[in-house]
Amino acid sequence: MGPSLYDAWYFVIGFLLANGVPHLVFGMSGKVFRSPFGQRSPPKINVAWGLANFLSATAIGLAMGYLEFYDAYSLALLLLGFWLMALNFGLSIRRFLND
Repeated sequence: MGPSLYDAWYFVIGFLLANGVPHLVFGMSGKVFRSPFGQRSPPKINVAWGLANFLSATAIGLAMGYLEFYDAYSLALLLLGFWLMALNFGLSIRRFLND
């Protein structure tokens, strides 16, 4: 059986987890970083955004597990979403830091 529509949520979970990492790290280190709205934001905003990403990913993951919407592709799609977002961040970090 191939990937289902529900597997897209695992991609979103991976995306949210990877997106939360830089916001949380920059916020916890006390550095100004770009907010989700494209503006430079204080550390507190970035910590809140990072935690919101982690909480959203957790809630979606728990719901998908509870509803038993997973198959052999679920973990692969979660990792694909995570690594694509991490690659996107890695390739564009200079642009974020030079604002």
